[in-house]
Amino acid sequence: MHAMDITKNNDSGILSLGGFAYQIRVFVYYMSKMASNMQIEFETLEDVVVKNSNVDTFLDTNSDKFRSLLKRESSYDAIQVKRTNIDKESKQKILYNWLLLEASDTNIDKYILFTDAGYKNIDNLFDSTVDELFITIMKSNNKPNALVSKVKAIYENNFCKFNEAYNKIKDTYSFVSEKSLDNNIINGFAVVFHKEGVTDLIYGLRIKELIQFIIYNILTTIDKKMPYIFTYKEMLQKAEDICDRIKDNYFEPDYTVFRKINKINLSSQIPVNSREYKQLIACELTMKRIEEHLIYHQYYKSIKYRYLEDNKMNVVENMERTTYDNFCDVKEYLEQNNMDKPSNRLSKTKERNNCYTAKDQTRFGSCIHLTMDSTDDDLKISWEDES
Repeated sequence: MHAMDITKNNDSGILSLGGFAYQIRVFVYYMSKMASNMQIEFETLEDVVVKNSNVDTFLDTNSDKFRSLLKRESSYDAIQVKRTNIDKESKQKILYNWLLLEASDTNIDKYILFTDAGYKNIDNLFDSTVDELFITIMKSNNKPNALVSKVKAIYENNFCKFNEAYNKIKDTYSFVSEKSLDNNIINGFAVVFHKEGVTDLIYGLRIKELIQFIIYNILTTIDKKMPYIFTYKEMLQKAEDICDRIKDNYFEPDYTVFRKINKINLSSQIPVNSREYKQLIACELTMKRIEEHLIYHQYYKSIKYRYLEDNKMNVVENMERTTYDNFCDVKEYLEQNNMDKPSNRLSKTKERNNCYTAKDQTRFGSCIHLTMDSTDDDLKISWEDES
């Protein structure tokens, strides 16, 4: 599962947030509107497992299975996201979910349907009367675990209760058709990410790091079948952490987060035909360890591209030259001691220090990066010498 296509260059900067799920971007947008003592929640409405290799597509195409709740003092705003054309079935599912929520112990102050303006949806959620909807629900004969059946079980033979819930939702409902979501997010974090004090590149990277952190936590809670809750205080703490790790002369993305939302697909012809993959095969690693090393590589690439975007070619050159020199030292030592084999070259090179890298994973990734076929010959690393 992944939030971005890891076979492509990391498109850092402030230019676009389009590589992230619309569902997540709406969540982050409302997060930017939080104030003291508020929190935002991401709930999974059904038992789902994220198996899709593209988590963004999964989240957006399964939007009916998720909702966000923005908590104020003692009440919530319920936010349903739809990035599609809203048909009759979609409208019914939205209302069914809200009718279930209205019958719960959660005090909802506002019901919000948030859509992408590009789909040109119109505000006609309540085009069926309360009587018509009630009859539709009561006549349904779906399985007990179906959404409509859950609503039927709560409101059956109680039109007054249903009518009250329906009208409460209708009276507190608002329709949002947004065409500038990314700009709103970018502007919404101006204070916490010190927009006026850094370059657009750094500011954009900070926002993207936050979004990846949110994706990581949401995926983790989906796996655990729990809601994800993020408080205003936690947001400020995470913002400070991100600002410490991403600044003009320093870039250290969270590796645990990166690893969670970036997966290597070894069924794809791209990695298995690559030189770096073939060189790792020569080291007799398990498939799991090969995947881990390829993720080190992608992590390093994300850092390398950030420095190149910021015209810091010298930083990249120093990292890679040091990695190559370490490899040469290791190879000479192994040859002199009759210990030279691919697995030793890899493990011993990874052990060597590189003062130009901030994290072990960056150092590991630079080792794999230099085994690429496109690497200049004077920097190319081989765990196994080619004939």
